[in-house]
Amino acid sequence: MSLFNATSNFTRNDAPGLRLFRKSESSDDEEKRLKRREKNRVAAQRSRKRQTQRADELHEAYECLEQENSLLRKEVQILIEEQQRLTDALKAHEPLCPILNCGMTSTSRSIGTVSPEFMSR
Repeated sequence: MSLFNATSNFTRNDAPGLRLFRKSESSDDEEKRLKRREKNRVAAQRSRKRQTQRADELHEAYECLEQENSLLRKEVQILIEEQQRLTDALKAHEPLCPILNCGMTSTSRSIGTVSPEFMSR
């Protein structure tokens, strides 16, 4: 059955106008589709840019934390070495210390307390 049969309101002479209408309608749809694609493309670019910025910020924070961690590890090592030096100095001093050797009982020395007579001084 023809598109322009007797029951149709259109005649063959109306067909070019119909085609132009359909063409303009399809070009409107095409314009909308192209605008939508362009809008989506721009949104995707913005999203990728934000994602890249976020990754850069995280990398920068990571580097700062790594540097801080390294400094803290060095500080811990220095403190461990200082503790060892002080412990060694204390062990070397204990046998020579008049306060520790005089007036302390053997039990108080073993638990590291000072006898009450030295507490009042």
